[in-house]
Amino acid sequence: MRLGFIGLGLMGRPMALNLVRAGHEVIVHSRSPGPVEALVAAGATAAASPAEVAAQVEWLGTCLVTPAQCELIYLGERGVASSGNRNLLCTDFATIAPATSLEIGARMAKAGMRYIDAPISGGPRGASDATLSIIVGASDADFAEAKPIFDQLGKKVFHMGPPGTGLSTKLCNNLITGTLHVLIGEAMVLGTTAGIDPRKLYEVLAGSTARSNTLERMVPRFVLPRQFSPDATIESMLKDFDSILSTGDALGVRLLLAKVAQACYREASDQGHSQKDVSAVILPMEKVAGVQVGPA
Repeated sequence: MRLGFIGLGLMGRPMALNLVRAGHEVIVHSRSPGPVEALVAAGATAAASPAEVAAQVEWLGTCLVTPAQCELIYLGERGVASSGNRNLLCTDFATIAPATSLEIGARMAKAGMRYIDAPISGGPRGASDATLSIIVGASDADFAEAKPIFDQLGKKVFHMGPPGTGLSTKLCNNLITGTLHVLIGEAMVLGTTAGIDPRKLYEVLAGSTARSNTLERMVPRFVLPRQFSPDATIESMLKDFDSILSTGDALGVRLLLAKVAQACYREASDQGHSQKDVSAVILPMEKVAGVQVGPA
């Protein structure tokens, strides 16, 4: 197939590369030239704008970060909507508020194009290994059309219902994992301050009812080694909590823990950690307690 891909960051670049390796003709665009050059070297073709990509393909995937980026790529000058490729199936892999996605979808429909949400989970490693979980909001027909492509990008593909439901599901997931990072940070700081060896504390938590994928990701990979190179950034988690809370407000759902977690991530961002991994939410907690979890 002739496919397009826009947004070649930590997640998008390996996803587009997997489509090239699957034998598709892939046309790519990104605001950063380095990833485009790497994809071209692997067999992709570069395009100068989102509209130029969209005009040439049967399916288009986008993997952006913020709602503003999504709106610009789809609806801005030389955006996808201006391509004139009527009935093009567009798949947005970003995690944004469902209300924003539905608005983009409505405006894309006026341009004669289809737009579905398919937020992803699994991090850069999952993107590289094609083991992502892909959580889709789409009509039955659009999901069936996109499913073979999803199967080349991920290991688990979930069709949650009509457009918007994929994003609502992903926000529920990120509400849990984002809040867990905060809780785990507090627990590790509490135990360390009480004089417990952090490695032994982690071993107990990992072997007890506190065990979770988030615990097993956060503590041994980031906190104990004292390295916070991002799989997902503090900045991106703050963006997700903005979407979580705006969605909760729109639905009349009280989200008390989400507000506390958001405040913790904002504190970390304000202290200069916005581009570090979400696990760096522990750093302000350590500063307040006057301890460091892990080797000096």
